[in-house]
Amino acid sequence: MSSILGNSSKKISSDNSLLSAAVGIDDMAVYIPSLYLPLTGEFSRQRDIDPEKLTRGIGVERMAVPDAHEDAATMAAMSLLELMRRCDLQPGDIGKIYLGTESAVDEAKAMGTYVIGMLERVYGSGSFQGCSTVEFKSACIGTTLALESISYWVAAGEDERIGVVIATDVARYPLHSPGEYTQGAGSVSLLVKRDPRIAALEQIYGCFTRDENDFFRPLGCATATVNGKHSNQCYLDAMQGAFASYAAQAAQKGLIAPKRGECTTDWIEHLLFHIPYPRMVEYASAAILRQDWRNSRHWKNVEAEIGVEPEPQNYADLEKYQVDLAGYARSFARSRYFQQAYNAKVKDSAALSRQVGNIYTGSIYLGLASLLELRKVQAKERLCFGAYGSGCSALVFSARAMPGISSVPSRGLFERLERRREISLQEYELLHEGEGKESLNRPSEEFVLARIDHQGYRHYEYVR
Repeated sequence: MSSILGNSSKKISSDNSLLSAAVGIDDMAVYIPSLYLPLTGEFSRQRDIDPEKLTRGIGVERMAVPDAHEDAATMAAMSLLELMRRCDLQPGDIGKIYLGTESAVDEAKAMGTYVIGMLERVYGSGSFQGCSTVEFKSACIGTTLALESISYWVAAGEDERIGVVIATDVARYPLHSPGEYTQGAGSVSLLVKRDPRIAALEQIYGCFTRDENDFFRPLGCATATVNGKHSNQCYLDAMQGAFASYAAQAAQKGLIAPKRGECTTDWIEHLLFHIPYPRMVEYASAAILRQDWRNSRHWKNVEAEIGVEPEPQNYADLEKYQVDLAGYARSFARSRYFQQAYNAKVKDSAALSRQVGNIYTGSIYLGLASLLELRKVQAKERLCFGAYGSGCSALVFSARAMPGISSVPSRGLFERLERRREISLQEYELLHEGEGKESLNRPSEEFVLARIDHQGYRHYEYVR
């Protein structure tokens, strides 16, 4: 590898201990609604937004939009059904279904019970009664916490069955709000088992948590409150804190042992981050690499290109120091040296999100799906995941690609996205406000929200 990418292929080739006792992701399925709204054209004109701000500034071209018969529960059921069919699973094979969401359809009842009820319309009444389910809520980090938890259950080996982790969300902000163009919807289901084909979790989790008001949705509110710039900074602070925690633990346990002049990211081939919008993963990777490279051989190359980083002891005015430091961070993100690393380690993870938008707690795993669909991950490479949940908390963990990764069939996601139906701005706004009662696409071979009764209970069906 080139110097900027390290020589981790040599470092991982002799490590067989992980592979012999692996627990991780064996396969995954993705469900995206069949409707989309282009963010250029009618939307950008009506919202008086420069299209370049959307396609280049935030990196999104199309927004996935749920149809009238869809919600977070139907999407979860659809991704799980695809996963079961892909892997030839029966209900009795699954011991636990853990579901991460911030789009709950009930304040008390776990969404997973609705999902099980839908799947039993396909597999038979009572077929999932031996399976437990729980819902994880922690903004966009919920699914990652579910994955951590279920992986330890699988590793314990007390039950021979496999686990499933489902991410499902509808990102919704008020019409005409600054967050509107970062909306999206979708679900990702992960099959977690021993001896996985895709990636083995290395079971080191660096974390960071503090109380913030960057993003929240008060009880009874259909849309979230977002403090945009503050939320971006909370994301970066939490990611840097969690990565530092991960790096320290990985070094302490001998998982990653940088030699003189090396750093943690030299041992990582792929960096995946939570994707509220694709440009944010560039900001996140710039923050992480600037932090990680500072005491390594890479820093000399950075300084040769953009100069020396401002240091607080050289300033009498703290505000002037902060302004100069922010300017240096921008120069770093624009530097050729950083961009080379970003293109090699990060960029491709956002490919699907550019056509889907934000799917909240599943967006980081949509990033994994992007790499798999593009065939970018090779056996034994290390993937490092940086999950963020507003409020705020972050979790950084890693996994190693398994020898069987090349045998896992493609899902054809890019082709499926091209077969979606484009909708008008008016159609989108009616669906957004709940005024579009009729489905724009007639349901077929899918789960639907049939009705909500007088008690508020949701009734689902499978339409053949």
